[in-house]
Amino acid sequence: MKLTAEADVIIMGGGITGLWLLNRLRQQGYSALLLEIGTLGGGQTHKAQGIIHGGMKYALQGTITGATKAIANMPDFWQACLTGNGPIDLRQVPILSAHQYLWTTGSVVSKVAGFFAGMALHGHVQALKREQFPTIFQTPKFHGEVYQLDEPVIDVHALIRELVKSQQDAIFHLDLPAASDIHFDSCGEIESFDIHAAPMNPITLSAKKFIFAAGSGNETLLASANESTIRGQRRPLHMVMVKHHFDYPLYAHCIGLGAMPRMTITTHFAADGKTIWYIGGQIAEEGINRDAARQCDVAKQELQALFPWVDFNNAQFAAFHIDRAEAEQPGLKRPDSFTIKKIANYFVTWPTKLALAPLLAETILQTLEQENIRTGKADIRELRAWPVPAFAIPMWEQLF
Repeated sequence: MKLTAEADVIIMGGGITGLWLLNRLRQQGYSALLLEIGTLGGGQTHKAQGIIHGGMKYALQGTITGATKAIANMPDFWQACLTGNGPIDLRQVPILSAHQYLWTTGSVVSKVAGFFAGMALHGHVQALKREQFPTIFQTPKFHGEVYQLDEPVIDVHALIRELVKSQQDAIFHLDLPAASDIHFDSCGEIESFDIHAAPMNPITLSAKKFIFAAGSGNETLLASANESTIRGQRRPLHMVMVKHHFDYPLYAHCIGLGAMPRMTITTHFAADGKTIWYIGGQIAEEGINRDAARQCDVAKQELQALFPWVDFNNAQFAAFHIDRAEAEQPGLKRPDSFTIKKIANYFVTWPTKLALAPLLAETILQTLEQENIRTGKADIRELRAWPVPAFAIPMWEQLF
């Protein structure tokens, strides 16, 4: 006998986009299911630094860019959620830092520092007095300036768990789908989707709408659909983690002379209580062709140059690659905002940044409303014993 299940919306991908969408769709009365082939948050999401960007790091050349404008309102949106006043209650998600910071070294040209000082007049950036500096900069050996951004930094793993907490009955694991598992009609609409998870019997799922929110996994789904009007890209980064003993929590971008931060550092805490500095920025962009050992050496040299008063000799270094899955752009550039492509009865989505996932979800909700997609009842009886995916393990616990 053929086993079947049905919902209004089926989401492929259990990262920030898929989980946020699942919560918002079910809040609005839609029956929705989420499918994940790996771990929840285990693609790009759990490798995010947790910064709720407002776009100031994209304005380091002294001008407001398209990326800055696209993301400018997201810190306020997230702050509302983090205080229980937004569409999703995130009061249980720890805020690692209420602010991300920008700091300059003594060698940075004055016009860049002057730009950020000017932005302070508009409330986007606050120039700090020395006594307000993060602890690591409160030394006579530091000769730069520090600016405070209204951009919180959150615990991404706690965020994933919070988004899953009330949705566990709608989240299911599946094996990697084959091209033949997605069935299309003559108009290119998805009729059904066969899912497999050993030792369960296959189940055929049907829905009014399907949402591809699987990051790099969208490539497989698009190939199954023979869809060529939109393609994904993988923009590589080579991130670094430093495990150390000194008590210097830091959440900051170092302003260099280029269009991106020289370094972006966030602080996290390992299970053994030691401090983790998670490092991205220019070093991650330019280090994609270095091996891990060389990338760690470069990171140590950079840190010693930026913080000559700190001894990094006993710190542990590790490096790993990330492929940022995004909509294809000329020259492998980063998209300014999220991407939604509607094709037949399915959407292909990429959030570009963790901070933009809620705005992506709201846009899809508006589209469903405009198309007069009615909420209905789910029939998921055959999924009651279906396996659920595990949570992703923090990268620092995997590396050290």
